[in-house]
Amino acid sequence: MIEWVIAIIFLSLFSYFCYKNIVYGLSIIIILLPSYLFRLSFFNLPTTFLELMILLLFIIWLIKDKQYSRINFTFSKRSENRIPKTLRILLLLWLLVSLIGLFVNLAYSTIGLWRAYWLEPMMFFLVFIYSVNSKKDLKYIINSFLILISYLFIISIFQYFTDWNLLPEYNYPNEKRLTAIFSYPNALSLLLAPLIAFIAGLWLSSKHKVKNIIYFVVSLGGFSLICLTKSHGAIFALLLSLLFYVFISKNIQKRIKLFILLILSIVLFLPVVNNQYLNIKQQLFNPALNLEATSLEIRSSQWQETWEMLQEDFIFGAGIGGYQVAIDQYHKVDWLEIYLYPHNIFLNFWSEIGLFGLLVFLSILIYTAFLLKTLFLKNHRLGVALLMSWFVWFVHGLVDVPYFKNDISILFFMLLALTLFSNNSLQNNED
Repeated sequence: MIEWVIAIIFLSLFSYFCYKNIVYGLSIIIILLPSYLFRLSFFNLPTTFLELMILLLFIIWLIKDKQYSRINFTFSKRSENRIPKTLRILLLLWLLVSLIGLFVNLAYSTIGLWRAYWLEPMMFFLVFIYSVNSKKDLKYIINSFLILISYLFIISIFQYFTDWNLLPEYNYPNEKRLTAIFSYPNALSLLLAPLIAFIAGLWLSSKHKVKNIIYFVVSLGGFSLICLTKSHGAIFALLLSLLFYVFISKNIQKRIKLFILLILSIVLFLPVVNNQYLNIKQQLFNPALNLEATSLEIRSSQWQETWEMLQEDFIFGAGIGGYQVAIDQYHKVDWLEIYLYPHNIFLNFWSEIGLFGLLVFLSILIYTAFLLKTLFLKNHRLGVALLMSWFVWFVHGLVDVPYFKNDISILFFMLLALTLFSNNSLQNNED
């Protein structure tokens, strides 16, 4: 009962701010993305504080200024719609394949997963696209990124010195890995790594680096936090995004790029690097599944088992929330945990929403890549930041699960909304 009293008080305040300005509501949700950890039950229906905020925001947005009267489902070019026709079709297909995935493994629990991973992120996306209209609105969104990264950094440093909320498997005598308010390190890195890359990109592309020093400080603090999570996928993705920036940047001279390329070429031919390459190749294609197995070997084994499973369920996969049950008969090593998802961006979607779902997902990514290319070539102020953020999201996703969790499913649609907002501002001749 006490949880609901607290929830009602905060949701009342949240509703007030949403009514004052919808962008306030969007910013609060971004800052409180980890609030999905605050779980509630409404007439025996499980929900989270994050879900309740998104639902309230959407309802207030519909009612305020009679937005509901402007909704249309046509594909006519004359209709007032900020979502391009191609993306509208892709998002409708995205919902359709998610419903197919739901019915493939229909259960009470999977309805909640569908709501959290498909319906609510789409609601957030719609509100974002139609409410963020100006540089001032954008500033609120960026500031919410800074606040989110900063307070999770402060909590993590507190955790480092006190071991608060640190489970035994992530503490001495095991390798110490910070989790902040989450229960495992990758939950922290999956949420923050793309945002850290975004903030770093803002600073790197800024013409006034001293004036925007806060971006540098927050991104540096955020990167150090990711290092303390020991999330190798996120660390590698962030470092690779910096290298990616070096080669795409128009501000770095060609001779510097050639020098870096020369150094990298020399390094790649060093015996120690070659040995490491052979070691990674062995872990990927011939994993040694013993008690000393690396995380890459465990993932490689899981990918192979998932591929065997998909041979039997090639079109529909396992359905939403059905992976653990479906993979069990293909699981060869009893002492290895069966994860909720395959830990690979392509296999994750294929197993959850089938082959057609994977194709729709790839189509959304390709469409986004074209938008990013336009933003970069036309020197949009968010071009570099968005490129780096999406780059980190994708690279980290090759070895992890960057979508199927309440906060990071919102993160995906938030990045998509920011990309579309930036593209729309170009078309409206706004910098």
